Amino acid sequence: MAIPFFRKGPQPQEPASGNKSGARSGKGDPSTSTLDFTQGDARALALAAGKIHVDELSDADHPAVEEAAILFANANDEAAAMVLEAALDEGGSSNETLWNMLFDLYRLTGRREAFDQRGVAYAEQFGRSPPIWSDADDAAKAPKPSSRDATPSVSLTGTLGAAVGPQFEQISKIATKAGKLRIDLGKLRGADEAGCEVLVHGLQNLRRARVSVTLLNARNMLPMIEGHAVQGRREGQAIWLMVLELLQALAEADRFEEVALDYAITFEESPPSYEAPPADAVAKAKESPTASIPSLELVPIEEESASFVMEGELTSAQADAIRKLARYGADRTTVEVDASRLKRMDFVTAGNLFNVLVQFQAQGKLCVFRGLNAMVAALLRVMGVHQVATMELRRI
Repeated sequence: MAIPFFRKGPQPQEPASGNKSGARSGKGDPSTSTLDFTQGDARALALAAGKIHVDELSDADHPAVEEAAILFANANDEAAAMVLEAALDEGGSSNETLWNMLFDLYRLTGRREAFDQRGVAYAEQFGRSPPIWSDADDAAKAPKPSSRDATPSVSLTGTLGAAVGPQFEQISKIATKAGKLRIDLGKLRGADEAGCEVLVHGLQNLRRARVSVTLLNARNMLPMIEGHAVQGRREGQAIWLMVLELLQALAEADRFEEVALDYAITFEESPPSYEAPPADAVAKAKESPTASIPSLELVPIEEESASFVMEGELTSAQADAIRKLARYGADRTTVEVDASRLKRMDFVTAGNLFNVLVQFQAQGKLCVFRGLNAMVAALLRVMGVHQVATMELRRI
């Protein structure tokens, strides 16, 4: 795995002769180099020491910002505090970034007395009230964003068959409690009559329970089954009904009425009535299918929350947090991250995060971090995260 680092500083001079394959081009544009993290933390940090330029930071940043941020990321809290204190005492007292980092560092490490002492100096420097102490654990104790309004979502993959019946029953129980459900058909690669029967009956039962159901990527499934609905061929009734479900999700009223008439003629019974779906549900039903997954899989329901939560201390041993963020953002155009309970992030994790954010940016996604403490924010700036995502700091 390799991560690129943006560099704003002067470009290295190209050698007058010899191999120039490693030289960069694109004069005037941010250039990138790469850093391989596959050799482990120590190896990566050693490489980083020779590849990262201090001049990545903006003019407003003090050199101590990067040093303290990396020390803190490596859990060297005392050394980080000494760097910030020395910077403030030796000419940097007008730099609010240093103050914010030091106050947050005191708070994160429980140093209330030092916090109050520096508060007096802060008031003298800026002529306004100093920050008010709050325990770092207060944020952790704060209630997480409510999932009351979340919509349970399920993605059907592979070939839809009778085997999904038990799983769909479980899904229906959860959806009934939530009052709504989203079913993504974009990864389906096939469907038989038994699978259609499970889905049709499941949808009918959910409607009777007044559960709002949205079918996503209905356009992907329709061609798989509509050829089996032939007027006069009295077979595959569940497939006929599934075709009507899909046409309704796609808001294709005229086509729905044609198939409904053929259904009535073929089975000599009344077809379901057409009910126009909400406009936003139609747009989602018409979305293009996503990547192929060849095996049958009913993805477990995930609660959709308004933001992705990062909390505690994220280290390279907890790489799953970054993978979860990648999955969370896969189907979103705006990725909001609640970092108000995030205390610390190590260097390797920040690098992995940067890689994910670069992919988000390349896909046109907007990523916003909210509630960052000043120490983590400084590290993310060092890594270039501010160039691929919006960063909002917590109020001290």
